[in-house]
Amino acid sequence: MSGLVCAMSGETPLDPVVSVKSGNLFEKGLVTKYVQESGTCPVTGEPLSLDDLVSVKSSSTAKPRATSATSLPGMFTAFQAEWDALVLESFELRKVLDKTRQELSHALYQHDAACRVIAKLIKERDQARADLASSAAAPAAAPAAAPAAAGGRAMDVDDGEGISEGIMAKITEKAGTLSKGRKKREISASLAGAEAVGGYKEAKSFPVHLSNAVTCIDAHKTNSSLVLTGGADNKVVLFNVATGQQAAKMEGHTKGINRVLLHPTAGTAFSCSSDKTVRSWSADGAAQFTWKQHKKDVTGLSLHATGDYLVSASMDASWSFYDLATGVCRKSVQSEGAGFSVATFHPDGLILGTGLADGTVAVWDIKSQTNALSFAAHKDGVLSLAFCENGYTLATCGKDGTNVWDLRKVAKQGADAAAVKTFAGAAQSVAFDYSGSYVAVGQEKNLAVYMCKTWADVLHVKGAHGGQVAGVAWGPDAQFIATAGKDKCVKL
Repeated sequence: MSGLVCAMSGETPLDPVVSVKSGNLFEKGLVTKYVQESGTCPVTGEPLSLDDLVSVKSSSTAKPRATSATSLPGMFTAFQAEWDALVLESFELRKVLDKTRQELSHALYQHDAACRVIAKLIKERDQARADLASSAAAPAAAPAAAPAAAGGRAMDVDDGEGISEGIMAKITEKAGTLSKGRKKREISASLAGAEAVGGYKEAKSFPVHLSNAVTCIDAHKTNSSLVLTGGADNKVVLFNVATGQQAAKMEGHTKGINRVLLHPTAGTAFSCSSDKTVRSWSADGAAQFTWKQHKKDVTGLSLHATGDYLVSASMDASWSFYDLATGVCRKSVQSEGAGFSVATFHPDGLILGTGLADGTVAVWDIKSQTNALSFAAHKDGVLSLAFCENGYTLATCGKDGTNVWDLRKVAKQGADAAAVKTFAGAAQSVAFDYSGSYVAVGQEKNLAVYMCKTWADVLHVKGAHGGQVAGVAWGPDAQFIATAGKDKCVKL
């Protein structure tokens, strides 16, 4: 038996038994305890019972102790060998453990990467399905959108022609005329002076949208009686401030209104909304056209100086150019990066200024439909943007205040442009009067007016509204200032 060892302990068994299934030799005490606990063979893992173990007869004569174990030096040598063996085994086990950990980490990384790829593919698949569904539904929806029954005509998507040479020639000619005329244009004799503007007080207050906040406002450029407002109630209201009566109510949007415009000569109105649409209305409130170019909230709206073209901008980072004579979207331009929070034509109409949700101002060349210049204007989003009629002054506002920019300097400074003047205080809206003499700023619940060029204080009305001043607009010749507030009122 001296050549046989236990398959579990590696020692010569004192009471040997052999498995009839595997043929392995075990120490009876060790294997009995193991089988009672697990019911399997400790070597092969196959089912094993105590009946499968057969005792092996062996001599009971005591084995002599090994010579090396009969003296202290020999025993110390044996102990040292055992210790070295244990250390080596521990080292090997640590190496195996580290390797296993690395393999597990790599497997988890691969699993995480695979999950990300799968999630991205699922998102792209869902987006493709949605785009396919919308493109398939658009042709079918157009014939059904009758002007009266459906609240306006559904407009064509970009007709593929883009901004034609004829349109561009018209825009260029208008820009030349305005640029030359600006230098010769005399200030109106009826323009309100700084002293008069500084003495403005609240004259009238109208709860135009009843129980809902007024989100935007525009005043007619020549008719001092008309203001147009948009509200959180999804409605656009044309209001006669002279009579204190509602002139027309325009219904059709399904979400809050973000911008409104009054055409200076055609008697039409325009609005854009968080329902992703742009609409045009007649003077009596009847719906005319509905454009559905954008995929997210439409936040910017601007009328070209010719009065024949309109631009909208959206949080989907795109802007669209519309021909009002035909009702066709001539061009949609998709940008990269943050969405547009506001858009305004330059007075000459050759460039378009857009404010982005990340605080950047991007200036676009209408001829090439390319981004001509971008610069950081605010820490957060640009909430309002206005060009002065002098052609070179731009004002922007945001939560970090109101900044005034000289476009002549901005063109040289580029992305590192610096404001020529900053007014402290979070602001929601800014507007220049037509003469370019004053700039009005809606600061939280207050109204402030500054003199252009010198930027001296002209008027400060604290608590102009009970809620945030959402919009400001100048009347003809700065004879009044119309403000819209989230306290549900329009004030003059």
